[in-house]
Amino acid sequence: MSSSWLPLESTPEVLTPFVRKLGCPAPWGFTDVFGLDDELLAMVPQPCAALVLLFPCAAISAERPRELRREAPPQNMFFAQQHDDCGNACGTIAIIHSVANAAASGRLALDAGPLADLIRDAPRDVAARGRALVAADKIRDLSNSTAAAGETRGAGTDDNQGQHYVALVEVDGSLWELDGRNLGEDGVAFPVCHGPTSSATFLADAAAVIKHDFVSRDPTNLNFSILAFAQL
Repeated sequence: MSSSWLPLESTPEVLTPFVRKLGCPAPWGFTDVFGLDDELLAMVPQPCAALVLLFPCAAISAERPRELRREAPPQNMFFAQQHDDCGNACGTIAIIHSVANAAASGRLALDAGPLADLIRDAPRDVAARGRALVAADKIRDLSNSTAAAGETRGAGTDDNQGQHYVALVEVDGSLWELDGRNLGEDGVAFPVCHGPTSSATFLADAAAVIKHDFVSRDPTNLNFSILAFAQL
């Protein structure tokens, strides 16, 4: 895999400035989710458009993709495949999935910038859209400069510490898991629908997916991190 995209640090202090540079307007940004219990979810600002999960992928990604069911996504969903030559771009892709689908759902209006350009110019085909991201030099350069500004071990290097990012979003009344590395038998990535949701129940519904589909598969591992993309 190419090292041209560096892994991002999962902290609001790193990712909120990054999305602002991409064209996400204030007051939208990222905030920590300190736990999946109701009391801790109640601390997340509203409206919340997405959860971004960073998880230890060794014990989870090996078996889980075979259990996922492919469904046709809504026409207005923005979803891109993560190609091998996109390196450690999973964090950037999860962030783009979060912001782009919030914009597509009318929750925010993107400012002029590289993300608005990508959404406007990229083809609808998810594999071709992923290729457009590989070629998006401005986004890659902003992502890598953001990665270099991180403070955790391995920041600014190609060390992803065996972790992977996915985004959970609400689109047209359904809860979708967006992971550009979930490949079908045809080698094309597909989003995963986890059933109905709403703006009122999104946090609880997404938390349930994280608990059941991710944390329960590696319950003693502490290397899970959850951020909410919300109006701060």
